Amino acid sequence: MKEEMDRLSLLSLQIDKKTSKSAFQARDTYDHLKEFLSNHPHLKQKNMHITIIGGGIVGLMSAFFLQKCGFTITILEKKSFGGAASGRNGGGVLSLGRELSEIPFARLSAEIWSSLHQEKIDTKYVSSGHVMVARNEVEQEKLFAAQELYLTAGLKVKVLSPDELKCMVPDLTSEIKMGLFSETDGQSYPFTTMTGLLKYLKEHGATVINPCEVVDFKISNKTIDYAITEKGKFQSDAFLFCCGPWTTEICKKLNEQVVVIPRRSQILVSEIVNKRRIHPFVTGNSLYLRQTHAGNILFGGGGSWETNGFDVSNTNYALEFFSSRLLEFFPNYRNKQLIRAFAGTVELTEDHLPYFGELNTLDNAFISGGYNGHGYGMSAVMGKLMAYSLTYQLNRRVNPIHDPILSRFSVARSKKKAGKHNV
Repeated sequence: MKEEMDRLSLLSLQIDKKTSKSAFQARDTYDHLKEFLSNHPHLKQKNMHITIIGGGIVGLMSAFFLQKCGFTITILEKKSFGGAASGRNGGGVLSLGRELSEIPFARLSAEIWSSLHQEKIDTKYVSSGHVMVARNEVEQEKLFAAQELYLTAGLKVKVLSPDELKCMVPDLTSEIKMGLFSETDGQSYPFTTMTGLLKYLKEHGATVINPCEVVDFKISNKTIDYAITEKGKFQSDAFLFCCGPWTTEICKKLNEQVVVIPRRSQILVSEIVNKRRIHPFVTGNSLYLRQTHAGNILFGGGGSWETNGFDVSNTNYALEFFSSRLLEFFPNYRNKQLIRAFAGTVELTEDHLPYFGELNTLDNAFISGGYNGHGYGMSAVMGKLMAYSLTYQLNRRVNPIHDPILSRFSVARSKKKAGKHNV
């Protein structure tokens, strides 16, 4: 019964556990991060080589910003670039719905996404906004409480009446209470984004290799000497692991305990709807959806009912579940044809925070992963932060935002939890 009354599954914000103090902290964190990214000294690296393990969106965005900081880049991808969740997701670049601690990063990421076209990267990004829809009084009450916290945290959100919602999303059912709208959220197209990043990196001298599975490492004196692959050995000054759901697997080769849980997430695609009928990114009723730049309706999501692991086959259950949820919101779409379904693997951590920074036992190994299904949208800001962080780290300088902003994402917390689980 509770699930029937509350289907705001993409509202990660735990309203009953958050206070205005947490919201003010989120606003302050945004200001500190914004200043850091705007006033970074842009130290140019010479003869400093970084090898990135993993060619998903987080790896490619990190490579993009590291390259702009002057690092020489090699990227090793086990299969195909963007072939997992990075190319199989809804394309949302969202702040609304996120936990307060994630809001500063999500806001900044949207700002970075909106500027990537200046580098000739065809993201097809649009600041479409994002509306979360309440079907009943229970959901309405949650969104009103969320609005207050988000406004305090600096996120521009406003309540939309049913009539205002219908103007924005004309095919939406009238059986709704209200919507909460974030004007700064956006959406993009994963395929052209990945293609554009790869093109940019190659044109600016990066070495990108696939398929190329890393099978082991040569380690001495707390340093990775080289990665061992089926295509030879790769030496580097530093190694950055952006392995998404495969993080735990690759870290075992380094004798590092980093707990990431892989889980399937499924998406359905309708035939093209010629006129623009859905303008913002829409969430609610246990799914997300958007109308793509080509006109298709893309909808889906995931949940605790999904399979843990690397199975990316589609299921009859998901087809029925998401189709029924879509038709409850958009009853006029009953005759729209489904033309495609696909699935990706998202990466979950126990506390829903990513891993970012140094590994525990190695001096030249770093990680960016565990984004809990938010990696696509968050990749821009986390890639830029990684690039700037490594300019400090590898020049043996103190990063001014390491404590307390970035240190909370340390992998040390995973080691402690893994130890508890082993007892």
